[in-house]
Amino acid sequence: MKRILEISLTGAAVLALFVFSTMRTTVTAQAPNGGQETYINTATTTVVRNGFGYLNLVSINGGTGGAVTLYDIASSGCTGTPASGKFAVIASTSVPVSMFYEISVKNGLCVVTAAATDVTVSWN
Repeated sequence: MKRILEISLTGAAVLALFVFSTMRTTVTAQAPNGGQETYINTATTTVVRNGFGYLNLVSINGGTGGAVTLYDIASSGCTGTPASGKFAVIASTSVPVSMFYEISVKNGLCVVTAAATDVTVSWN
């Protein structure tokens, strides 16, 4: 005679199990959907994309902690500290961390790193 053990889960337990099993536990620096990546590891102003595009994610991988500022501005304005177009400032964070933006930029994507922060910008 075989015994069958049945386990009954409540709705809350099933939901908690689903949420736990779908959580991302790794940091990714790879661009999804055929996108591209730009790697930055110095205190600099970088033209990531000129013209209309899509920002997927920004990964802070290490390096010297410092602010990372994102601008929607044409490449001609991406020098020094751009005068306009700022849409995000990422303060110095514990690493590693990835921030998913998944937003469009109309004019271009410019990234300013205040320190030698190790950053990967994923974009289309």
